[in-house]
Amino acid sequence: MRIAVIGAGAMGGLFAARLSGSGQDVSLIDVAPVQIEAIEVNGLRMTDEAGEKTYPLPIGAADRYTGIFDLLIVFTKGMHTEAALTAARHLIGPETFALTVQNGIGNVETIERFISRDRIVMGMTNWPSTLVAPGHIRVPGDGQIRIWAADGTPSARLEDVCAMLDDAGLNCELDPAVEVAIWEKLAFNAALNSLAAAADLTVGEMADRREARDIVFAILWETLAVAKAKGIGVDADRTRKSVEHAFAHHRSHKPSMLQDYLAGRPMEIGTITGAVAAEATRQSVPTPVTTAFANLLSILNSECYLDRPSISSS
Repeated sequence: MRIAVIGAGAMGGLFAARLSGSGQDVSLIDVAPVQIEAIEVNGLRMTDEAGEKTYPLPIGAADRYTGIFDLLIVFTKGMHTEAALTAARHLIGPETFALTVQNGIGNVETIERFISRDRIVMGMTNWPSTLVAPGHIRVPGDGQIRIWAADGTPSARLEDVCAMLDDAGLNCELDPAVEVAIWEKLAFNAALNSLAAAADLTVGEMADRREARDIVFAILWETLAVAKAKGIGVDADRTRKSVEHAFAHHRSHKPSMLQDYLAGRPMEIGTITGAVAAEATRQSVPTPVTTAFANLLSILNSECYLDRPSISSS
């Protein structure tokens, strides 16, 4: 299968390395010159529990490539998906499938502007991966992938994608109820990312402050209420436990929105906190805390990051 991984950061690098290592024909698409140069010169380095290995992978902007790909795996942040697929439009044919396990919601709808919904596979993953330096990722443990057809219809191609990911050691399973997992992860991300970015707090600092915990759980409950209004069977206790686990075991972690803000990069609001607030309006569900943070983060995004020093995205 000819595969293009769009976005060569921490997660894109992990998927590309594992798929290439299992014998798939993988190309990386990215726009960051420092990332492109590092992988072109030294290959993609991945450090995991088995040690360190280097994968010689082609990388470049979309216009480097010609011909049609069988599968596009989209790993850009949500606000970059449309631009990335616009640039890669010439690589999409009538049989091309797309896979998104990006954070947040709204990604399928963006991809659908380029690839019909019956050829989009959606899902979520909890694989951990960190961009240590350009061209070098660290994978500190295991994870899973859960996927299903965006249009709800199973197919042989869906099964092929799942088997391919599983054969690469990425622990993939088919899950017709994957939207539950997507919304539970959305609630987790909205709760932790929003406060972390607005108040410059690590996960442990949020865990240790009663006022911070109150805000985190207010956003969590509001997001789950929106999901339930949509008829999605999220589990509040399971989602609460995932936050408590992060409080106990990921204390030094800076959530991705905070990392982006500190690095002078635009934060991923539109598919996470902002998406929850927008969907709450459509569902007539009150989300005062989430909406307030969506507005605050949008102000920080528009007025602050442009004046901060910029570094390559992760």
